[in-house]
Amino acid sequence: MKKIGYLFFTMFAMTLLLASCSEDDPQAPVVELFAEVDENDSYTVNFTTQSEHASSFSWNFGDGESGSGATISHTYTQSGEYTVTLTASGEGGDVSKTKAVTIVASMEELLTGGAAASNGKTWVMSKTASNSDGAFSFTNTPYLPAPDNVLTQFGIGTEYDNEFTFYHDGSYKIDAKNSNVLASAIHAYVNGTLVGDPIWDLGLAVESYTVPQNATFTMNEGDLTVTVRQENPSSGTVSDIEDITFEGVTWIEFSQEAYFGILTYDTKIIIRDITADRMTVSLLVSTLSPEAYPEDFMKPSIMYTLSFDKK
Repeated sequence: MKKIGYLFFTMFAMTLLLASCSEDDPQAPVVELFAEVDENDSYTVNFTTQSEHASSFSWNFGDGESGSGATISHTYTQSGEYTVTLTASGEGGDVSKTKAVTIVASMEELLTGGAAASNGKTWVMSKTASNSDGAFSFTNTPYLPAPDNVLTQFGIGTEYDNEFTFYHDGSYKIDAKNSNVLASAIHAYVNGTLVGDPIWDLGLAVESYTVPQNATFTMNEGDLTVTVRQENPSSGTVSDIEDITFEGVTWIEFSQEAYFGILTYDTKIIIRDITADRMTVSLLVSTLSPEAYPEDFMKPSIMYTLSFDKK
């Protein structure tokens, strides 16, 4: 009987001891993490947490960078899919949570390759025309849809080889093969730099060209207003000087007489569409005779839309 009482007492004491230890043991952290892309910067993600029993937080952002704190922001340098890992630590141990974060490429990254592309991103004029390629008025009335390989059909297919490289820091490089480029026929004629005969039906020519050193570009968004004398080849008429506004567009402007696609007097191009591998742009080209319009021949008179491929 005494043995039974002693055994009962021992078990009761152990139960009280275990209960006491259980109540005093630190509890493991409980944590949830939340991620939201910053509305002013699509490469910055704001991270927040909700937690219990956690005293410190460490982050692995999935791009080789790390940080600490219950609330933190991180700016990625490149688009992509990233797995973010949060480790919450407390007296009860460590608990980790992960979340997938998607950074969508900006138009600047699509154009230049972004900060990670130390060699920039190079484009060449495409031999395959998109449905929007061709010559247009500034009101998007088509004059001449562009067929595939149109330059080759007119004997100037070597101009497809010219390369145009954009860099994340705003610098710009042109590799003009054989120092010749595709140009507005008027630009080549007035400058006395024609190579061969101009193709007046297209308003284009091959022109000898000295590549500018240290050329740059700027990317702009919003409304673009251009002063033009609009030409209508189908009727042979030319408008008075007028302002044309392209609303809500992205356009690029070059320095130092640099150009893209077609060398002409205007140094702006409008980006119509861009992906990682293909870009379609509109170029503002002068085609007016300097004899007929001595004060205005440098103004844009027609719009060419052309596609380019990533090299």
